[in-house]
Amino acid sequence: MDARHTTLRFIVAATLLFSIGKVGTAQNFERYKPLSLDARPLDARLPEPKDLPEKGSDEVLVASLDALIVLDDPSKVDTHNAFPDATGISIDFESQRSLVHDSGIRSILESHLHQPITLRKLNQLSREIILFYRRCGQPIVDVQIPEQKITAGTVQIVVIESRIGKVWVSGSRFSDAQRLRDQVRYNQVGSRIHESRLEEDLYWLNRSPFRHVDLALDAGEQDGTTDVRFQVTDVLPVRAYAGYEDTGVRTLGLERLYAGLILGNPFGYDGTLGYQYTSDLNFSALHAHAASYNVDFNRDYSLLTYGSWSSVAPSLPPPLDQSGEGWQTGIYLSRFFQRTSMREQAFSIGLDFKSTNNNLEFGGTNVQNSLADLVQINVGYDRLLRARNDNYLIVNHDLYIGPGSGFTSHSSAADFNTIRANTDPSYVYYRGHINGCYELPRNLEFRGGLTGQISSDRLLFSETLGLGGYDTIRGYDQRTLNGDGGWIANLELGFQPWIKRTSRGTSVLRSFVFADLGEAYTRSPVPGEIGDQFISSAGVGMRYAISNRVNLRLDYGHGFNDVPGTPKQDRIHLGLVSLFGPVPR
Repeated sequence: MDARHTTLRFIVAATLLFSIGKVGTAQNFERYKPLSLDARPLDARLPEPKDLPEKGSDEVLVASLDALIVLDDPSKVDTHNAFPDATGISIDFESQRSLVHDSGIRSILESHLHQPITLRKLNQLSREIILFYRRCGQPIVDVQIPEQKITAGTVQIVVIESRIGKVWVSGSRFSDAQRLRDQVRYNQVGSRIHESRLEEDLYWLNRSPFRHVDLALDAGEQDGTTDVRFQVTDVLPVRAYAGYEDTGVRTLGLERLYAGLILGNPFGYDGTLGYQYTSDLNFSALHAHAASYNVDFNRDYSLLTYGSWSSVAPSLPPPLDQSGEGWQTGIYLSRFFQRTSMREQAFSIGLDFKSTNNNLEFGGTNVQNSLADLVQINVGYDRLLRARNDNYLIVNHDLYIGPGSGFTSHSSAADFNTIRANTDPSYVYYRGHINGCYELPRNLEFRGGLTGQISSDRLLFSETLGLGGYDTIRGYDQRTLNGDGGWIANLELGFQPWIKRTSRGTSVLRSFVFADLGEAYTRSPVPGEIGDQFISSAGVGMRYAISNRVNLRLDYGHGFNDVPGTPKQDRIHLGLVSLFGPVPR
């Protein structure tokens, strides 16, 4: 085992809040949802291995090593037998799956045959076997050469592959130690110790942003055993934050202020409860409240439930001085078929309910006296692939199904038409997204994302694909275009992130140039709607996370295409959030 990180340098996690992300999500909850904290589970380290200095005398004890007998138990050593007739290599191991049967071990043993026997050479043989085990991911192995008769040129070696004696969790103050112990999946009492298994359990226990877990390997009470101890450093699971961004629409003001609170383990299941309040800069045009609760029942199942409510009072010329409101709630259950530090694969099913009397939050200007209620089912498939060189790939597939009218008194086609003409509560649409990061030579990296949507019918504005804004097409206002279908491509080229670690935290800076392209399609456009519109932009950007306390994103984009009713202009996109509260060291 070497001193490298267990997996990535956590670049993905450290910049997740302000990266390209899963773009184009139209629901207003996505705009107001509570912040997700960076837990940095990929930054955990395994214990450093002990040095193995070569030592011993060069005095020749026997002229030639003619035979090696490899045993798995000291009790098998025959201290009175010199084995004068033995030649070559003999292995007496109960387990046929032991690494000692590997050709690499045989090559090490063969390289020492027919050499003079000295204490230094015997120690060198032991060292080479231990290092081979470490390279193969088994960090705890003991090689013994007990006292014996070697006058005939035969040496008996005992290779003890340590097994787990105890697994326990210590140091936790705000986390349930027994619950954490129950989450250890890959390291059970009696099993061999594998580096990859230690990494996976360490990764999983470090997924909470309110604790940091280290690993210690202690000598067990019984010979040939090692105790695995997960040492927890946790803090009071409460964090607050406040921020600014310019993600609004012009009818409600471009600038946004928001503040929120995040609670860890609120119900004893190691979940996260979040709340956020969002307003326009003058606290007059928009007031939004959103809450969410996310919990992993285990490594196979997770649950997300959320809700939001917003009231809007647009700045419109008389007599259009109206106010509106909207709210939504939903629940999603995910089943993970693969969930490791390098791979995640999950299917999800969810149910959304939304109610609104306006389209103001999606760039429109209409407020109605009646409500439109939307009920829809979501079926999703998500996959995440990581590599040890910081490359990653994320793939999302989502199918949304509107089952029809009749669920409430405001879920008919007539109600839908008060919000947008020729819409119906029976519909199906698909949205797919892929993004990734790929390291290039000369300390460069490429990041890209592609989003696409197709629909069977005209959709309410909350379900359309929005183009414009820092997370879709930079250089344009948020939701400059809305399409029943369409696509978005985001391309970034920049230097690999600069990382600085101090006792106060870790800072990460990333800078890049970008190009964004997209096209929105409207099904059966009515007068005043655009049937097909392409827009593109280019510019520069940066993401800066400062000591786990401040996150800054800044983009400058130039839009190349005119949109009717929207003047083409250069645009700065700015977001700043400051976090308060204890952080585990």
